[in-house]
Amino acid sequence: MERVGKQMNWAFVIAASPEEEIGYIRSAYDALSSPLVLCADGGLQKAEKLGIPCDILIGDMDSGGGDGAKDVMRLPMEKDFTDTQSCLEEAVRRGCSHVLITGATGGRLDHLLCNLHLLEALEKKGVHGLIADRDNLVQLLESGPVQVPACYRYFSILPIDEQLRGVTIEGAKYPLQDAMVQRDDSLTVSNEAPSGEVTIQVKEGRAFLIFSR
Repeated sequence: MERVGKQMNWAFVIAASPEEEIGYIRSAYDALSSPLVLCADGGLQKAEKLGIPCDILIGDMDSGGGDGAKDVMRLPMEKDFTDTQSCLEEAVRRGCSHVLITGATGGRLDHLLCNLHLLEALEKKGVHGLIADRDNLVQLLESGPVQVPACYRYFSILPIDEQLRGVTIEGAKYPLQDAMVQRDDSLTVSNEAPSGEVTIQVKEGRAFLIFSR
């Protein structure tokens, strides 16, 4: 990720999904300016390996936890929400306007899909959320100019709703004009932005915008 300015109030979440390569987490952390760091249970072990100071550890401690955090919020083993969701809710409660989630895509598919849709929960609270791993950066699609980060080659639009209506893509290798995009089709997967910036307009429907290496 490219360095982000200080004017944004960032939370940096490290989740406990299993990953072989975690160096990207340190790079993502270094791109932010003094973010609030929240670790979801075993995410603390990743933080400690990478030398990232943890402000708040939240979890039921079933995946290791640890005692290297400034503050600890212990959750019950049986609950109706994930440790990662609890981290996001705490970040919102503390007034963060932007949240970058890492360590959230490896391992179980149900957790991955849940974490993606937690971006919607953040949006409903007026908070901009992103999920990053070694090869991808995910956010909810917002109509307008989009700057494709230099470290990513591809971008894809994946519908959340059954249909996206009025999809227009300008400045991309594969442009579209007022198109309909179905959730069960791959029309808007693996596009490229030769100039590094594209303009995307969607008249109706929600989608994920995914940047990939």
